[in-house]
Amino acid sequence: MSEINGTHRPDAPIGLSRREWLAGAVAGVGTITAPGVRTAFAQGTPKRGGTLRVATVDKPVNMDPGYAQLYSSLQIYQNVYNKLVYVDESGQFVPGLAKSWKQENDKAWLFDLIDNAVFHNGEPLTAQDVVFTFTRLLDAKNKLPMRIFFSPVEAVEAVGTHQVRFHLTKPFGPLLAMLSQATEVVNEKALKEKDPKLFPVGTGPFKFVEWVKDDHVTLERWDKYYRPGRPYLDRIIFYAPADDTVRLTGLQTGRYNWIQTVPPQRIPELERGRDPKTSPGRPYLPFYLNLNASKPPFNDKRMRQAIAWAIDRAEIVKLVYFGSHVVTAEPTPEPSPWATGVNAHKGGPDLAKARQLMAEAGVTGGLTLTYLVKSQVPVLVKTGEILREQLKKIGITLEVQPLESGQYFEAMVGKKFDIVGGWWSVTVDPDMFYSPLQHSTSPWNFSGFKSEEADKRIDAFRFTTSPAARKKMYPELVRWFQEEGSIVVFSNEIQRYWMKPTVNGSVPLGSLELRFEDTWIA
Repeated sequence: MSEINGTHRPDAPIGLSRREWLAGAVAGVGTITAPGVRTAFAQGTPKRGGTLRVATVDKPVNMDPGYAQLYSSLQIYQNVYNKLVYVDESGQFVPGLAKSWKQENDKAWLFDLIDNAVFHNGEPLTAQDVVFTFTRLLDAKNKLPMRIFFSPVEAVEAVGTHQVRFHLTKPFGPLLAMLSQATEVVNEKALKEKDPKLFPVGTGPFKFVEWVKDDHVTLERWDKYYRPGRPYLDRIIFYAPADDTVRLTGLQTGRYNWIQTVPPQRIPELERGRDPKTSPGRPYLPFYLNLNASKPPFNDKRMRQAIAWAIDRAEIVKLVYFGSHVVTAEPTPEPSPWATGVNAHKGGPDLAKARQLMAEAGVTGGLTLTYLVKSQVPVLVKTGEILREQLKKIGITLEVQPLESGQYFEAMVGKKFDIVGGWWSVTVDPDMFYSPLQHSTSPWNFSGFKSEEADKRIDAFRFTTSPAARKKMYPELVRWFQEEGSIVVFSNEIQRYWMKPTVNGSVPLGSLELRFEDTWIA
């Protein structure tokens, strides 16, 4: 979900028209039934067996779903655990551990669970596991970061052995979206026996085997998985090499057979070949600048606006991402059903307006700011370098500070930065972007932005249950935060995965889950 953890139409990757790109993204895709949609973009009969050697962008930090601090952790343990609900490729909610559900009234939802799921410690899944999961999550004493996503949930009760009821303090529009993204079901006995940050135990398609810090994580097939015949793979080994070039070289030499990213400038060339092959591409991941509003100069709205008017989004995308991103000012651009097209800074960059705002804020020459970024994400380091040249034009000196993941996270939590480069992997529902990152009560609000009006607008959007009403109010929410907030969205990464020709059944989902239960090797 997170990396703590705009607006033009999406442009096609280099060499493809937008129509060709979108057509290619959906052509020949066969849907596989729940949980979630795992679609195979290649033809053929799935084959059982084999090891998938995966190279992701970053290293995990813990395996406890209650914390979920980094997307790099989720990518691994989402194959170990299951959620109640999933999202398919069309954005529809589909069964997971919950086979069905209904909204009984504005403040109560009833979920019927499957009866054949088994935890990797041999414990059968029951309603008590769901109750324990959410009781643990909602208890403020546990200080679990994922609690913020479920603040309207008052309690979860077991109605029967395989049925639970969610009680809400108020109507909650994005409940299903939260369940599909923000937590996995855990087992009380397993959590008490071993540290869940190090030894995850779920009902998922793969069970945890080992975690060699700074090297790899190994998962193996869970033979008692509740979906008959799944998973196909014998095991998955996750690696996190330092940069895109190392990942690509590893794929070409056979060290890996599936990688998450390649150097953006190599994409046009690689698309023309057959080895490696690529999945369809979809713009699911917003990249942004987080401005530290807890201290000068960004506690002044005019300075935040000065940055928003000074940056050249198109130049960043062109020079850093080589068409692998779309230029955008909002977290959910096309083809998201939430796309608004709103851009309060349309026509930018406007350096004169940026300088005027700085002058009004009393900021003259000689301002030096720090740009914090994870060293394991070279494109964001490069983004900082381009940003440095752009801000120089309005008299700002930007110092780019790449840090290792742990240091990066610690500095961000401690607000030891002026600007931080990051991305956010939870946009199935826009509330999952704005509530954690901009609400004053959120532990994920690393910029320290506090505004009664912001909280009021977020709450109104979040506590409205009518989808039509939420869609109607959303564009104004986007505009307000573009003009007042502390986040400047500049692009949305086109998610695509790269793999050997023998690897099948892996495509990007809006949830950005790397779930490999339907992946197979020919």
